[in-house]
Amino acid sequence: MDTKKIGAFLKQCRKEKNLTQEQLAEKFEVSARTVSRWETGINMPDLSILVQLAEYYDVEMRELLDGERSQTMNKEMKETLDKVAVYEEWVKQKALKAGNLAFASMFVISVLAIIIQMLLTVDIRLVLGETATA
Repeated sequence: MDTKKIGAFLKQCRKEKNLTQEQLAEKFEVSARTVSRWETGINMPDLSILVQLAEYYDVEMRELLDGERSQTMNKEMKETLDKVAVYEEWVKQKALKAGNLAFASMFVISVLAIIIQMLLTVDIRLVLGETATA
């Protein structure tokens, strides 16, 4: 895979739409620097974004991956790639939810540990007395 060629093709497609890197970045919710890296071949878009780019530029996925216009992709292949992109997005969302759950669990455990530590080290009658007085 020639990432430089793919990047040049992505740039050509963007220019055909009369867009700046910043405008494209905003449309796909990435940074302009990310778009620049795609177009120079330093990085490649995620598969889900690649599918969206193909649809947006009205080119076939194979053309994007080849870095040039070519024969059209058959309908089955496009449907399969669309499903793979949806699956990849689902996996990312699942991982994000798992990370959020882990963070919340650690937060609750930390708060409980602090409360237990305070209860063990402070005279409970003093704490209850101050609370009742307040």
